[in-house]
Amino acid sequence: MRLMLDLTSTDGIGYFNRKLKDTDLIQISWILPTVSIILASLIHYFSGNYRDIPFFISETDHPGLEDHVFSIGLFLSAVIQSVVSFRLYILFKPVASPKLHLVALLCGLATSTHLAVLAFATMDQYLEIHIYTAMVVFHGGFAWAFATHFSLPKSTSKGRKVRLYSLALAFASLVVMSVSIREGIKSGEKELGVHSSEIGLEYLQPWVDVAAPAEFLLFFGLIGCLASFRWDIEEHASKGQDTPIES
Repeated sequence: MRLMLDLTSTDGIGYFNRKLKDTDLIQISWILPTVSIILASLIHYFSGNYRDIPFFISETDHPGLEDHVFSIGLFLSAVIQSVVSFRLYILFKPVASPKLHLVALLCGLATSTHLAVLAFATMDQYLEIHIYTAMVVFHGGFAWAFATHFSLPKSTSKGRKVRLYSLALAFASLVVMSVSIREGIKSGEKELGVHSSEIGLEYLQPWVDVAAPAEFLLFFGLIGCLASFRWDIEEHASKGQDTPIES
């Protein structure tokens, strides 16, 4: 009797006597969240529900159609991301740096788990949970892409080049976003004399003007990292042999 779901084969995912190629899995993993975020943002804007422009990605999780697009899209993306993390671990385990490859797997699973929670933890109702899960998703997502990249064998594939540019974009955007919001919160605590949790986005908007675009660039940087693994999988399949580990 065949397994209903087989995640350990060398040529893709087996499910109900069908097979999903790893390259197709990668395609789904970056297209689904990209479409979800862009569509939710467009609905949020054209419905007039936006608080101000620019706005954070999480602000599209607003009651209405955009809320369903955001939550369902990100939850499904979290499930797919966990499978991608596991599949890359299985696929490249024979040729990857063992410890760093395991770290990458753990980062990927942690990121996807927190993304699943983030999908339904709205800023309005669960602010502290939302902030915590968002921080883990962004930092964990970057850590996963970084660790996976440097655990893989040396390669001249297009994927490696795309991933290096995507990692650079994601890192720069993460720094800009974090510093901008931190400066806004420090200003609010000093000027308003309140705890950081009591500072509203209306006050922070001058800093959000910088942080929000940086967040979108961070998102697209991580999406670029996801998409880049397609070329590594194709190259790995074509070689069919071990190569030196990247240092």
